[in-house]
Amino acid sequence: MKGGKLIHILIATALCMLNAAEGRKGFIDLSYSFNNQTVLFPGRTSTFNVELEGYTADGFWVASKGFCTSEHTSTHIDAPYHFNKNGRTLDQIPLEDLIEIPGVMIDVYDKVHAYDKEGKANIVQNYALSREDILQWEKTNGRIPDRAVVLVRSGWGARWPNKYAYQGIDAPTEESTTTATPAPAEDSSKPLSLEVHLNFPGFSASAASFLVTERNVLGVGIDTLSIDVGSTKVYPAHQVFAARNVYMIENVGNLHLLPARGFKLWMLPFKIDRGTGAPIRVIAKLNSEDKH
Repeated sequence: MKGGKLIHILIATALCMLNAAEGRKGFIDLSYSFNNQTVLFPGRTSTFNVELEGYTADGFWVASKGFCTSEHTSTHIDAPYHFNKNGRTLDQIPLEDLIEIPGVMIDVYDKVHAYDKEGKANIVQNYALSREDILQWEKTNGRIPDRAVVLVRSGWGARWPNKYAYQGIDAPTEESTTTATPAPAEDSSKPLSLEVHLNFPGFSASAASFLVTERNVLGVGIDTLSIDVGSTKVYPAHQVFAARNVYMIENVGNLHLLPARGFKLWMLPFKIDRGTGAPIRVIAKLNSEDKH
């Protein structure tokens, strides 16, 4: 056996063992830890501070930390109201739409990370999942179940938590060059500006339309900062999903550990009154026949 082939076998074996450890008892955590390295969408901020941490005069330990952040931070859910004035707010999403939901994972890693004949990588930064991609997945894996959550793996999660790599941009000389500048909230007479200059994969409008009209999905998710491609100016996928009260989950982690299908999802966000979104804990449980 040639050395190169042996190395590939050893790597595959190691990855399989790692996956088995990560998916122990059939559970896989698809959420990122919330910390000071969390990659934020431009224009959003997070702060963390220690409120109490130490021993009291009576000799017992006490610790408490505080944070202030956007609803749309780390692994998080977008409520339909985020892009639909008449859509469901976070607290209006029924629990039965968030617990033990059938999931599927569409892997477009190879389409995002294309290689030429010489083995040189050609990253398609703003790759948009197409209707054809979904139909191709179904030819191999079967029809997407009714009222499922469709997760898309682009491979962008490997860049987390490198801020600029994950945003798909070069490190700027001034932070302001990548900052969104929405109009003040109190001045509703002026249109908001959501223009940013980012690069990462997302859903196309045609894929979004297909999923809501032909497959009746409850939700969708992806391993990037946004459901829409990074270069978008009008967020068509957000608009399509929100119009049909489909929730969206962004910055989903560990999608490389999931099979194409054969798992259920538990998705529990902060319960924010009239919320447009919230950080969320996403857990996948593999069906018994699909465990490693």
